[in-house]
Formats: sequence, structure tokens, C-alpha cells
Amino acid sequence: MIRLVIDSTCGMPESLIAKYGVAVLPLQVIIGEKSYRDGCDITCEQLYPVMRQGVVPKTSQINIAETQSLFRSICEAGDDLIYLSFSSGMSGTYQVAQMVVEGLKAEFADLNMAVVDSEGGGLATGLIAMQTARWIADGKQFDAIISLMEEMVSQVQHLFTVDSMNWLVKGGRLHSSAGFIGDKLQIKPILNVVDKTAHIMKIVRGRKTAMRAVVQIFLEKTRDFTAQLVGIQHADDFDAAKQLEQIIFEENPEAKTVILPIGCVLASHVGVSGVGLFFFKKMVPGYDLLSETGI
Repeated sequence: MIRLVIDSTCGMPESLIAKYGVAVLPLQVIIGEKSYRDGCDITCEQLYPVMRQGVVPKTSQINIAETQSLFRSICEAGDDLIYLSFSSGMSGTYQVAQMVVEGLKAEFADLNMAVVDSEGGGLATGLIAMQTARWIADGKQFDAIISLMEEMVSQVQHLFTVDSMNWLVKGGRLHSSAGFIGDKLQIKPILNVVDKTAHIMKIVRGRKTAMRAVVQIFLEKTRDFTAQLVGIQHADDFDAAKQLEQIIFEENPEAKTVILPIGCVLASHVGVSGVGLFFFKKMVPGYDLLSETGI
């Protein structure tokens, strides 16, 4: 048997986590002097009110002892292990997991173990995880799954926009004057992930314009793959997520969507009222997420 492990930055519906027996490692959210395990000790519903008061949480990678304990329990059960990690360009999580796996390989030499760098997070990683879980359930071989996961990583896309540029200032991505002027002029940044880190790719005026721009980029990138499951994530703004979904359906009726709140770690970085769109540029062999009934 192959066990799939994800972390709390990965956007995957709870129904599918349970359905496929996926294990989840929490990253850490730090508020003041106290550390919380993302999704375990703190939820988005608890974090957002704190952030709306102006508090900027800090974040930290997975705990090495917790990772060792989980990975060892999987190995002791005689199962192969695949960990789909948060981007190595945004966190030391990937490196921690690699170190733990290397330490276990000598002891469990007959088992297959791999750490796959998602090179991103959120529902982009979630789409990869969902498809991987289906392949595992279908009995696909370990090496074939790893190869297909790496192909999905190369094809997955991240697009997101935030309502206020001030949160990018707080996160150190913009100068304070840019955030102040941007908010006064209703300027909305559109961000993507390039080389494993987030970057501002475009700036527009007005939120509706920003969402239309996000969908237009999506349409341009998916001309060869229109019938697919598209991920939408939001930071305490379900209405914006539904608006984005409606625009997608208007422009591409072949698409199917899944909407989730963003996890605490990612919310800490993108701020309140952000909304994102995640999808594949091209279809990988064996893709079948449109037939997933558990969403």
C-alpha cells in the first residue's frame, strides 16, 4: 500500500482526505509568543478576526519530531510513503521532510519513500494531491505515480489577487507608500508563482476588473484543456469566490469547480479577502478529477 502525506498548506477537501486516508502534517502559525498547529490548534475562522485587527502572524515549517513520528508509523505498518510538500522556495518544510526520509531509508530499505516538491501551495497542490490519491486507490505503481506527480507540478498554475495591497506591505513584499497609494486608487495586484515563489505579475484597478483579469489569464492558459477541475480558494471572502466561479462558468461551461477557504499559514501571507484560482495548463496522462464524486 502507498500512503499519501500532505501538509496544511495543501488545499484538499476534508471529504477526500478521509476518503483516501491521506495524512496531514501541520505547519506552525505564531501569534505573539504562542505557536499554533495550522488546522489543529487554530482554524481560519479563529485567525481572520485577529488579522482584521491588524495582527500579522508569523509562520514556521513542519515540526521535525511530528514528521519523524508520522513517517515512522507509516513505515512500521509496511507501507510505501509519498509526501507532497509545500514549496521549497517558500518554506524549509521540504528540506525537513527530505532529512527525515533519508534517515528512515536505511532502516526500511525494502520500502519506497519520496518527497515531492509541489513548488507552490494551496489548491494548486490540492489538485495534485487529489489526482495522486485517486491513482494510489487505483493501484498505480509507485515510480509511475512519482513521474506523473512531477509532470503535474510542471503544469499546475497559481493565480490570486488580494483586496488590499497593505497586506503585501506588512509581509515585506511592497514599500509602505506603494500600499497606501495602491489602496487609495483601488489598485489590485494579481500574483502568480514562478520559480517556487510568489510574484506580482500584473496590476489593475478595481476588484471586478482583477477577477476578470484572473479569469482571462486562466482562459488563455487552458485553451488546450478546458474540461478540468478548477480550484478556487478564498481568505474569508466566500462571496468573492462565488463571483469568480460565476465568471469561470460564463466563459468556460466545461469546467468544474471546488471552493475552499485558504489555510492559516497561507492566509498569514496573502492577507484577508484574497481569492485565488488554480488549474493545470495541460492534461497529464490518466487525469480523471472530473469524475471525482467526493467533492
